Amino acid sequence: MAAMDRPPFRRLHVYSFDPSLDTQMDTAVMNRATLPVPWEHLDPGPIGEYLEVIDYDPASQCFYAPIDLSHPYLLASDGLEPSEGSPQFHQQMVYAVAMMTICSFERALGRTVLWAPQLTQDSNGTEQEIYVPRLRIYPHALRVANAYYSPPKKALLFGYFPATANRPDRHLPHGIVFTCLSHDIIAHETTHALLDGMNRRYLVTTSLFPSPSGLVELSVSSYPTALVPLS
Repeated sequence: MAAMDRPPFRRLHVYSFDPSLDTQMDTAVMNRATLPVPWEHLDPGPIGEYLEVIDYDPASQCFYAPIDLSHPYLLASDGLEPSEGSPQFHQQMVYAVAMMTICSFERALGRTVLWAPQLTQDSNGTEQEIYVPRLRIYPHALRVANAYYSPPKKALLFGYFPATANRPDRHLPHGIVFTCLSHDIIAHETTHALLDGMNRRYLVTTSLFPSPSGLVELSVSSYPTALVPLS
């Protein structure tokens, strides 16, 4: 049998925005997308060349079973269908959107991106840099209404929290909202990590950008393919 070339992409289902748009008739039809994520060897997690998804929930002291995106059934069906209640879909979502954000940066820069190194000091107090091969992503790291990039951990930490009752048309009151299912939040926090890898000073407050988020917003708006649903 002749050798076959590997496919250029792995198609993966995601929310185009976030699950709340599924509750509205006029937005539900545009809230699903299938992203063409560049093909790479993946271990369960997923764990690839750039990213390592670790689904540990400290509040519940629970590890969720990792998704295996190389399973033949998932390859044939473009991954799992979007689901708020499936931790494995949450893992798929953060991987797919983060990878598309990385690809957008690499196209713009014309080179491979690198994560910021870990900084340590030897016994003489000399600063040393340790290469970080993968950015870690924790989809259920926090039981709070927050998500952020942690420079010390070289990781994205996503929270979850009970929905308020003031928008029952968008969220079930007291149901759980997962920040790891927001397309924009994933791209935003991945951009924090990418800028930290380009230059550690990019995350420092300056007179031009009083908040580091200003530079992140500018960068995200410059890479629209990370945010536009692709089918």
